[in-house]
Amino acid sequence: MLDPELLSGLEEAVEAAPENRKLHLHLIALLLSGGLSDRALGHAQWLLLHEPDNKDALLLAAQAAEALEDDERADRYRRVAEALTQMSESSDAA
Repeated sequence: MLDPELLSGLEEAVEAAPENRKLHLHLIALLLSGGLSDRALGHAQWLLLHEPDNKDALLLAAQAAEALEDDERADRYRRVAEALTQMSESSDAA
């Protein structure tokens, strides 16, 4: 069970510093580990709205969607993350 005070404090910190992507990712992972997949997905979607090529956010969104039994959405997030990885590997090889 997540400590409500800890969760509230972390959400306030994310609101106060929305540009802090690592903090946002930490919140998403914490929500997932606490079984709050719907909230985790909402935060991941917000992060992806502002940074659509964030592979970590895509993978966390996939985990959240899968936990919500939305396998089709989870697969789409994973495909995008995989495509970004392949693009990155291709540009590194060039």
